[in-house]
Amino acid sequence: MIKFEKNDSKSWTVTAEDREFPLQMTASSITNKFNIVTDFIENISRLCGQEFDDWLYEFLSKYVDDPEKRFAHLSENVPMIKKYVDMTIEIENVDFSQFVDESKAKKTSILFNADEIKRIFQLSSYLKLYAIISNSENMRLSDRLHKKIYNQLADDILETEIVFKIFNVIKTKTFRYNLTDRYMWDYIKMIQGKGIDVHVIEIFNFIMNSILVLCDGRNPITYFVGVVDESVKWFLRSVYKGSIIYDDSVATEDIHSQSVNNLKTYSYNDTLGRLKGVAYGQIYDMIERPTLSAVDGEKDSDKSIIEFQNRAGQIKFVSPLCECLVFPALSRLTNIPYIHFKTISPDHAAVLSVYLHGLLKRVYKSQYKSLFSLLDFYPLEQPSVTTTYKLKGIHNYINIQNETDNFLGFRTKLYPHRVLSYFVGRISRVSFCNIFDGQRLVGIPLSKIEDDMIRFYTLFFANKLSNEFEEMRISMNSDF
Repeated sequence: MIKFEKNDSKSWTVTAEDREFPLQMTASSITNKFNIVTDFIENISRLCGQEFDDWLYEFLSKYVDDPEKRFAHLSENVPMIKKYVDMTIEIENVDFSQFVDESKAKKTSILFNADEIKRIFQLSSYLKLYAIISNSENMRLSDRLHKKIYNQLADDILETEIVFKIFNVIKTKTFRYNLTDRYMWDYIKMIQGKGIDVHVIEIFNFIMNSILVLCDGRNPITYFVGVVDESVKWFLRSVYKGSIIYDDSVATEDIHSQSVNNLKTYSYNDTLGRLKGVAYGQIYDMIERPTLSAVDGEKDSDKSIIEFQNRAGQIKFVSPLCECLVFPALSRLTNIPYIHFKTISPDHAAVLSVYLHGLLKRVYKSQYKSLFSLLDFYPLEQPSVTTTYKLKGIHNYINIQNETDNFLGFRTKLYPHRVLSYFVGRISRVSFCNIFDGQRLVGIPLSKIEDDMIRFYTLFFANKLSNEFEEMRISMNSDF
């Protein structure tokens, strides 16, 4: 049988046949509960017998003895990892319907059926067997290769509703704290630039990468909810303790240590203010250029600039393009967290939108023209936050997705389809007005905008626009 022996808090030895393989653990939440992993693997050995022991011995031997071929060797053995885990689950004959109580489900409930619970449990078990590699300092792969193996192990889940449901459970549970601790979250957002939505993403990534593997026979959804509860409570408590000074006498060192986050926030806001000044300068140059050759051109340009300022000052709503294009792009160019862009005023957002349009035209020329041209427009009414729109060019979407086969490191095509449908849908229902001449946009070329969005965002999410963004960064720095 396969045996694990704990040497100290971060060191284990796995014994297969007559050979020992040392495991030097990384500092992680998995290391603290690595006995869950070892108990599960020893259980596989007990249930599957010598067949599993022989495979694990041969697998580890080749993996350790040939470091240059570790990824290829591990990738080839992913089906074997799944085989022995699935075999164990079948032998134990777990009734996953015990975790589903449809009688308590409401219309708004996020319900996981027995098959979905089983798939989550399977992935957790795959990751347990893989953890002797991924959580071992002396055997783990690079982050890039680890992500590829993770995708192979999770391919039965990534293309389904399951990941989206898990995210919604985490989001719903976390946002409930916004009702009881609203002012604390507002304080955190002001001081750290970190809103509750950012925490949702962080806890989701933490669960999928570090906590999912630790499910040990209990209902995984209940376990995730417990993790969210503990995470939010710890986060709010630690921020509260770190931000409130109880003593009247405060040393200089205390002031500096407490003001680190304030300094960051001030720096971000200062950069945004300077960027707004640069944007206005660029816009004034654009307005003045066509009138310089005309009679009384200086007076005409002054009048145009005044009209532009008056028009910008009356903007009441932030364009959905700012939220899905301008803010993410400028966040990447300036390294200012996205959340800081969400706090700027509608007129500030519109000016930055026009400025980004100029940067994009310098790099992309006439490419994505239909999409980028909307950056010179602002909404006349509050854009809808929901939409039922579905992409029309589905064949175009599938072809482009197959070309890149990558969405933030995952191969899923379902979630980016939803994201793009949401982006296009919000734009399709907006009444736009040109910020330069005040003319309403008549007839949005939605099919062309959809094609541009599919191509641009697919490449953006696949991290295939690094060269173009570097060109824009250089151009932006020269503007400063």
